[in-house]
Order: sequence, then structure tokens, then C-alpha cells
Amino acid sequence: MSRNKKLLVIFLCVLLFVVVPACVSFVLLRPKFQVNEFVETEQVQYNAPMEYHAGEVCYGNVFGCSDVQVKREGEVNTSSLGCYQVTYVYSYQGKEFELKQVVEVVDTTPPVLTVQEEEIAYCPNGSVPNVTVSAVDNYDGDITDKVEKRFEGEEIIFESTDSVGNTSVVRKKAVQKDEEGPVLTLNGDESIYVLLHERYVEEGAKATDNCDGDLTSEITISGEVNTDKEGEYTLTYSVKDKSGNESSKTRKVYVYQKNVDVTPNGKSIYLTFDDGPSKYTSELLDVLKKYNVKATFFVTDQNLTKGYDSVIKRAYDEGHSIGLHTSSHSYSIYSSIDTYFNDLYAIQDKVKRITGYTSMLIRFPGGSSNTISKNYDHGARIMSQLSKEVERRGFKYVDWNVVSGDAGETTNTAEVVSNVINSLGNKSTYVVLQHDIKDFSVDAVESIIQFGLAHGYTFRAYTMSSPTVHHSINN
Repeated sequence: MSRNKKLLVIFLCVLLFVVVPACVSFVLLRPKFQVNEFVETEQVQYNAPMEYHAGEVCYGNVFGCSDVQVKREGEVNTSSLGCYQVTYVYSYQGKEFELKQVVEVVDTTPPVLTVQEEEIAYCPNGSVPNVTVSAVDNYDGDITDKVEKRFEGEEIIFESTDSVGNTSVVRKKAVQKDEEGPVLTLNGDESIYVLLHERYVEEGAKATDNCDGDLTSEITISGEVNTDKEGEYTLTYSVKDKSGNESSKTRKVYVYQKNVDVTPNGKSIYLTFDDGPSKYTSELLDVLKKYNVKATFFVTDQNLTKGYDSVIKRAYDEGHSIGLHTSSHSYSIYSSIDTYFNDLYAIQDKVKRITGYTSMLIRFPGGSSNTISKNYDHGARIMSQLSKEVERRGFKYVDWNVVSGDAGETTNTAEVVSNVINSLGNKSTYVVLQHDIKDFSVDAVESIIQFGLAHGYTFRAYTMSSPTVHHSINN
């Protein structure tokens, strides 16, 4: 063997038996951070609870590995889509090692698409009305307005896609059908009141159809109104859609004349107003004058009536009855007979100073049936005494048999109108209680008058010779 070959053999032996074991030992025995099950990139669902995964990391060698401390830098907000970087820092006895992780917050949940109808009826023109559809997405919220519809054969496909592309699809059987009539709506009221010889103005109507849209121009009106002849007239509004479905509505038009005096045997309405006058009374007198209606005012001299003496004079001069309610409008007037009459004579004197007329027509505060007087009369049953004593002294007291509700039950004009007209019937005498210190009640008067005149009632002012309307005495 040559000298060179011997040297090569010696080198290889040294390498095999000395260097390699030494290197292997160095690698195996050298301590280091050892990492298992660490994921560099992961996904988490939108709004899901965030669980941070730092993997399994220790410090050591093949003969042993010690636990390390872990610190996380960076947060993931799962309520906001996007990519987030999280850094994990591992430390052991002054040595540090770090790993970076990318977390992507994603939304892979499709919208919840609901179509309630099992079978969809669609219009001849292809539109799809009256379908109850909803689409709610976990990220976008309510996206019902973004639901798309399309026909495929005998099905309607409903599709909803959220902002990141998740899609839900619902298929429903489709049948061409239109059995729904147009929606017809009158402009103005269903009942119109027109004074004799005045012009009737047609307000028309509107019509919309589930399939054909606006059909207002297709409305026909049948019937006529003759404003030169008293009576009730009926107008019929009709409209038909392209599928032949028809809708109709009627309007009543009442032509009536202003209030006229007729024999007392007719149906009579006595409008009576307590507690005034007030800032609304002049407006009320204008309405009464417009329809030649006479009313009755049971006046007071309380603070809110100050400065309206001229209104009392106007009401008297225009033929309305001026009655006496109370001067003070304090229920303490029921403490004794003398106290009551002192108050009554005070308001009587005021009315006489203003009008020159001595009124003997009265209305008890609270009415003759009131029980609040029990709080003041010390058990004397004063209403039983006063109801007799006022008549003995020549007065006539007036209660009511129609309650408008303006004394506390409502503050709505329409309800006042409804309360009054729903109380009317075929009796000969209706005495209505209202208050001209309430603007909403004053606003109701014109509608009450229109209804009354159109339905055969005569409006009268209450006088000493008018029919008696009394309540039962409760004290």
C-alpha cells in the first residue's frame, strides 16, 4: 500500500470515529428552543371567540426540555374582517426566541334567506308581488333589499349574496296568477257636506294594483250630485286591473240648507257651552253664524273669561241664549244655600250689565247630578235643596243628555265629533255639553252642525220654554 493511501485511510478513520461522533454529540447535546405544532397562518371566523395558539415550545436537548415563558404581542379583533399579525416571544433564563403568526378573520357564513310562501303567484307581466322574503347576514345585517329574483322554468329562484360573496339560494314553485283587486282610496272624506246651492268639488280617488301599479287614471265615477236640491247622493268609484279584478268604493254627499226654525216637534239639537267666554268663543260664533245656528252659553266670571264681555254681548245680539253657570266656578259655592245664590246673582248681574237682559236660565257646575258638592255641604244634601229652591225663585236649570267628552275624556277633535253624532238618534231633544274654553271642542262644532243639518235635525237655542232635561239628583 502506498504512503498516500495509508494517510487517506487514517483520515477516514479519524473522521468516522472521532469527528463525526463529536459533531453528532454537539448537535444532540446543545440546548435550544424546540418548536412543535406551531401554525404560521390560520383563519378564524367572524365574531367567533379568539383562541391564540402559541404551539408547543420548550428549551433543551434530546435528554430533556424545560418549559419556557410565553409573551404574546398583538391582538386579533374577530368583529372586524382582515389580517392580523401576532408575535409570540418565548424566554428561558435570559434567552429569547420569537415566532410570528398571521391570523385572518374571515366570513364564510352565507346569509339566512327565508321565503315564507311555498308557492309563488306571479303577475302576467312577470312581476312578483306579495312575497314575504327576508335575508339576514351575520356580517352585513339585514340585506333583504338586495335579494334577487329570477325565473327558471316553473320556479322562481331567490338569491342573496353578502358583501364578501357568500350566497344563499331558495327555490320556489311559481304559478301565474292575479286574483287581487286594486287598492282604491278616496281623496278626502267618505261623507261630504255641501250647503244648498253651493258648488260641489269632486276630490277624486287613487288606485294602485299589485300587478299593474298606478291605475288612478282608470277610475270611473258613477252617480251625480245636484246641489240645488236637498238630499243624500251616492257616488261610486270603480277601477279594474288588466286581469279583470275590480274594486269599488262609495262616497256620500249630503246637500243641506242652513238651519231654519221649524215646529218644536222635529228632532232638535241644543248646543250648549259652559265655562266661557274665552279667546275661542268669537271663532265659535263665526261658525254658528255661517250656518244660522243658535246655541246656548252658560257663562262664568272666572279669571280666564276676563276681557271678553264684548263676546257675551255679541252672542246675545246674534240671538244666542245667555245662561248662568257660576261667577267664581269654585265648588265651594255648594257650602250653603246662601253661598250658592250669592255667586249666582253675581253672574246674573254681570250678564244684565252687558246685555240688559235678566237671565233666569242656569246650569249647576258639575250638573244637578254632581256628587262633588258632598265635599262642601257638611251632609246637608244641598243639591236636593238647590234643585227645588232655584225653581221656586223662578230659575230653570238645564242638564244634558249628550256628552261630547271634552270635560276630560279626550282632547281630540275627531273624538268629540264622534261622541256627539254617535249619541244622536230619533229622540226629539238632544242637549249637548261642550266647553268653549277648549279649542279642540270648538273645532268640532262645524262637523257636528254639518252632520245634524244633513240628517234632519234642527239646532235651537235653549230657552225657558224648551223641553226639560234633568239628571237624577245624587246628593
